[in-house]
Amino acid sequence: MLMKSPKKIRIFLDRPLKESSILDIENADFHYLKNVMRIKIDDQILIFNGVDGEWIGKIKSINRDLINLEVVHNQKEQLFYEPLRCYFTPLNNNRHNYIIEKLTELGITKFTPVITDYTNTKNLNIQKLYLRAKEAAEQSGLMIVPEITEPKLLSDLIIEEFNREITLFCDEKKNTALPNNILNGAKERIGAFLIGPEGGFSDNERLNMIKLGNVRPVSLGSRILRADTAAIVAATIVQITNNEVKNKSKNRFFFSYSIHYICGL
Repeated sequence: MLMKSPKKIRIFLDRPLKESSILDIENADFHYLKNVMRIKIDDQILIFNGVDGEWIGKIKSINRDLINLEVVHNQKEQLFYEPLRCYFTPLNNNRHNYIIEKLTELGITKFTPVITDYTNTKNLNIQKLYLRAKEAAEQSGLMIVPEITEPKLLSDLIIEEFNREITLFCDEKKNTALPNNILNGAKERIGAFLIGPEGGFSDNERLNMIKLGNVRPVSLGSRILRADTAAIVAATIVQITNNEVKNKSKNRFFFSYSIHYICGL
């Protein structure tokens, strides 16, 4: 007998996945499966936990506030993702939600909200941001849900974290290096990037970051971008650059031209 194809539904479950085990699904995932997707007994869905790969699960029972799911079998091995961190400043009107959603889809593995001298919004609901990332990972086929940390002061990050890896910060100050120059000269993998507030960075913040040596300013081109748009452009540039460093490409003309075009240089 042929196995029924699973529905195009993926959910992240933060618990071990083992063949024939029965899992209880409650709360938001229960509501999503029962009331939004109208799941039925014997329907099959895709489940993952960020560790054990992607599995097919079968709905065994649906109760008033609980769904029982049987883990049937593994259909995809766990993928490894190169760590890539986005530091971002909270934005007005919760536009940082868009950053979380779209950059999760692009493969960012960790987010840290940053409070700078010119940050206007400092109140964040980390749990809501995590749920946004979870939904984006489920929808886009990722095998992990990125980590979202508590907010940190930029001044603390400069002292405690920014000296660990190559980090770019998007800066529209005059004479800042253009992104295609960053790409052409890249010899090391970029581990993180920082999206500042729409008011930019203070002179003191900019100076303290550049002093570290491994933290490098980059312009995103001649266009004036909103911070949430800048985040997508920066993530794309960093991933293209890292791919070229990893593959040790000797012909970077195409990639340099692509960045040149994206940024309107």
